[in-house]
Amino acid sequence: MRNQIHRKIYILLLCLLVIFMTTSVFMTNLVWVLLLANWVLEWNWREKFSDFRQNHLLHAFLVLLAVHLLWLLGTDNLSYALYDMQKKLPLFLLPLVILTTPRPNAKEAMNIGICYVGTVLVVTGMGLVRYLTIADLPYRDIVPHISHIRFSLNLCLSLFMLAWAALKYPRPWLYGLNLLLSLWFLTFLLLIHSYTAFIILLVTAVVLLLAYRRRMERPLRTVAFFLVGGVLLLSVGLCGYYCYDYYHLRPLSTQELPKTTANGRLYIHGQDGLIENGNYVHYYVCDKEMRQEWAKRSRFPYDSVSNSGWSVYPTLLRYLNALGLTKDSAGVAQLTPDDIAAIEKGIANPVYQQPGPRKMVYVLCYELENYRCYHSVKDFSMLQRLELWGNGWKVFKQHPWLGVGTGDVVDVCQAGLNQSHSALAHKDMHTHNQYLNFLLAFGLVGFVTIVFFFVRAIVRTASCRRILFAAFLCILLISFVSEDTLETLAGIVFTSLFLSLLSIPHPKNRKPQN
Repeated sequence: MRNQIHRKIYILLLCLLVIFMTTSVFMTNLVWVLLLANWVLEWNWREKFSDFRQNHLLHAFLVLLAVHLLWLLGTDNLSYALYDMQKKLPLFLLPLVILTTPRPNAKEAMNIGICYVGTVLVVTGMGLVRYLTIADLPYRDIVPHISHIRFSLNLCLSLFMLAWAALKYPRPWLYGLNLLLSLWFLTFLLLIHSYTAFIILLVTAVVLLLAYRRRMERPLRTVAFFLVGGVLLLSVGLCGYYCYDYYHLRPLSTQELPKTTANGRLYIHGQDGLIENGNYVHYYVCDKEMRQEWAKRSRFPYDSVSNSGWSVYPTLLRYLNALGLTKDSAGVAQLTPDDIAAIEKGIANPVYQQPGPRKMVYVLCYELENYRCYHSVKDFSMLQRLELWGNGWKVFKQHPWLGVGTGDVVDVCQAGLNQSHSALAHKDMHTHNQYLNFLLAFGLVGFVTIVFFFVRAIVRTASCRRILFAAFLCILLISFVSEDTLETLAGIVFTSLFLSLLSIPHPKNRKPQN
């Protein structure tokens, strides 16, 4: 009876954890601590120790903890190291609780999955309401309570859970429901501009299809190949088309450049080569005429900063360029009231007003153009990652074998950015790459040790070969490339919870204890 009570509490707390991990930092911390307390009070130490000895994945997490502790000896910033260890407690303790507790049965697992996907659905609904009701809301703030990047990982896992449920429980109504939810989740990923999530979904789908093709019946395998192949070709084709459309020069940029405006004032034709929407941004610029005409059209001063924090002049310049208009009085006069309102909000390109793949490609192309012309990374997320990766690799080469210690990664990266006079100096940023983060902290010795034990665990644990676990593992490993996933509570709980839950073996025949 006592064990049955602890069991019910355990399943309830797991349901609460998957609910709060995307909605509340405080409740997430509270629930995982309660899970640990319930595990201790459950007792059954002999069975727990037996499970511990036999579970290779749990050994890998123990090695991860040991490496963190050993590398405390080489750290200079001990206070940050201890803070980092405290932050990562769920990474070490949640697997201990879950992997030494009998696996949830089919009904319990279904309830946990419904709570998880249902919560993700509710959060997307909250995000949609915020997007529709809060003016000029940045896409990074659409999702409340959690980073949009971390939330996109939960969307990816939810999509594969829906696909897995549709295959496991072949019912027409479930197909329809899962299809609707999947289409909505994909739409929401477009809304929050998650490039990484779409890459993760495509790569994971291809890997799963190649790895598990022999387990599928021929009709299902054929449909899956056509579906994944079609999506892949469509994605590549759309990206290629939008890139071509972005860079293909329009007539305004290929014809002979006039020296004066229609009013006789001199044009400036900047030769920096910056392209947007098929036009050179700094061709056909007459600052004086733009200033005078803008004063007639808007209450925002030409040299001011709009309410959204963007400067009016460069926004106006890019907006006119994107429409293929000259940057003079004639160009400004052709703007509609909606165009003026968009510029006042800081929208620099009409394409940016409609969320979708075209906007995502155009934003990325503009980032690359700025780097090509000015080597600028400021305010550009992808280019900032490249800058941080290059800086992190440079620092790693100075400490290749043993790294810099558990707590010194941020300090040494910041020192490297300061030394190179990077635009990201003094911003206290991580490497944005979990592999590089571990290499910096623990060197090749620690990194190879961690990788060896986790690969060993995956190879030796039969349950790790289940398709849903493989999907989660792909999501996680790909996310490590562009994100330091294990540096936030949301990423830590996402990793430790599902890596443990999806890998635990089937329950052993245990005699119930009263």
